[in-house]
Amino acid sequence: MLSMWVYLEPWIVRDGALPELARGSHLRSVGLWADCRGVGPARTAMDGIAELAGPDSAHESGSYRYELTGVAGPAKGIRTGNEEHAGSEFVITAGDLAMVARTAGPVSEVAAGSCITAQCTLKVAADHEWDAFELPDLRADWYVRRLKIEQRQTDYVRGGPEGLAGWPDKVLRSFEIERMSRWDDDHADTIMAWYVLDITPLPAS
Repeated sequence: MLSMWVYLEPWIVRDGALPELARGSHLRSVGLWADCRGVGPARTAMDGIAELAGPDSAHESGSYRYELTGVAGPAKGIRTGNEEHAGSEFVITAGDLAMVARTAGPVSEVAAGSCITAQCTLKVAADHEWDAFELPDLRADWYVRRLKIEQRQTDYVRGGPEGLAGWPDKVLRSFEIERMSRWDDDHADTIMAWYVLDITPLPAS
């Protein structure tokens, strides 16, 4: 059974865009970003997803990172408000799983139809992003197996296609919870908190 840890920004729950989740909750109509640190030719003949082990794995830095191997769709450039290059994005289809991947590299880094392996951190996309960024609708339903809060230093600069790749390495604290509390889980001014969800796809109804 496919299971993976994905990051969720607390403001999405606090604003009511998603409900407070608990173990066993169903997460309906949600898609994922794959924030990629590296993209290259496929490292295996089999499409799919595998959790990374080693210095950047959850056991060392607190960040959950994965290798996605699959077929890349057409890439398009990402630009800032000042029209400066900020990376590129494309759909990667890894087995039965499809999501929008973002990388700091140029559009030419990924050829449409090529088989690639991308090293990524997975993040829940806010619902408004699908229309705002004209993304293909890859939303699906998920089952929440477990959930955590991960607290990090506040010197992270928000924004940019690198996403979690720009976070400081040190995780101050990571702990499991039974249920979210939207007003209590991210209230400190000196740390940044993220939810981390262990999810698996729900069967199509």
